[in-house]
Amino acid sequence: MSAAENRAASILIVDDDELVLSSLRGVFSLQTDYKVLEATDPKKAIELVERTPLDVVISDFLMPQMNGIDFLKEVSRLQPDAARLLLTGYADKENAIRAINEVGLYHYLEKPWDNQAMLMIIRNALEEKSLRKQLLEKVSALDKLLTEHGELSDRTRSLERELEMAARVQRSLLPENLPTLEGFAFANLYQPCAALGGDFYDFSIDGRGARVIVSDVIGHGVQAALTTMLLKGIFQESVTRATGPVALLEEMNKRLHRVMPEGMYAAASVIFLEPKKSSVSFANAGLPYPFVLRAREKRLDEIALAGPPLGLFDEPGPGRPSQFESRALTLDAGDVMLVGSDGLGSITGENGEFFEDRRMRQVLADLAGTDGSGVIESLMDQAMTFGNGRPLPDDVNLVTITRS
Repeated sequence: MSAAENRAASILIVDDDELVLSSLRGVFSLQTDYKVLEATDPKKAIELVERTPLDVVISDFLMPQMNGIDFLKEVSRLQPDAARLLLTGYADKENAIRAINEVGLYHYLEKPWDNQAMLMIIRNALEEKSLRKQLLEKVSALDKLLTEHGELSDRTRSLERELEMAARVQRSLLPENLPTLEGFAFANLYQPCAALGGDFYDFSIDGRGARVIVSDVIGHGVQAALTTMLLKGIFQESVTRATGPVALLEEMNKRLHRVMPEGMYAAASVIFLEPKKSSVSFANAGLPYPFVLRAREKRLDEIALAGPPLGLFDEPGPGRPSQFESRALTLDAGDVMLVGSDGLGSITGENGEFFEDRRMRQVLADLAGTDGSGVIESLMDQAMTFGNGRPLPDDVNLVTITRS
């Protein structure tokens, strides 16, 4: 049971049909410990909303005193953090969809509903509300510390300790060890340009194989670092249900869009691998195109696959194509797939040229046939030489996958 459920969340159900109320009451009493409130009159329900903190409000669409859209508008005004769900009949569906943006619905349920699907939607709503609250609280607390640092010189050492603690927490989110998967070898380099970075990588291993994410959150500092914490939680939860790279990005995008502060987003790539198989599949969400170093042909392939960053745009909506697409690649023995953020490529030379403009591709082409660890080490050495050893302008986050 999730943390959100353990809080005995409060749910209000508003419907003029006693049979619907009885059915929902039975589902919640048997399968959850939610505190359930009921009303048959939406106007009386508004009085309840005015005096009772709520986590979720479920309303019928067609009611004689007030329709569900107008009722949920009032709920949004009175308790904007409460997740709002609308129950619709088949004939009401088109009007409900048109009203989603106006009301700010979390979801709508079409009668007759599926109990397990409804419970999953409510669990997700409660978890996202909790994540959003935690994120905003931590951003607020750390921003307050940063303000005090600038105003009070005697707080400098204390704040530096806080930042170091935050950096240690952030580093603890990264994998302690690289995974093992038959037929593949992994290597990585993670080097933030400041105490708190905005880059992130993670692995998920189960009976199906390995799932890899490489991500770059916009910006640096506290907010970007906290967003990587949010990103890890959503990745680890979403990856267990994802059927492929596109499904994983879609689920992560949907949840990040709802909880991330305005203007924040995360570029990411996800890779799916199966043991012993030479084919890997991946999807991209705004990260630089990955490279494949072909050992036998001594050739460098750049895999052009675009996609919008996570959290920037909402899901397309029912019946519309996905924002993301996947690509399958075959890795032969000795081939290396390189995925990374744009930090290394943003290093500049004496003439202002970026490392990614020409030099990075030249270096990688010469490294075809080298294993992943060697590729990362040589690439980093060449990049620092290119930049004359100057401090990194951005976080560096690289992951290689070598076909063994």
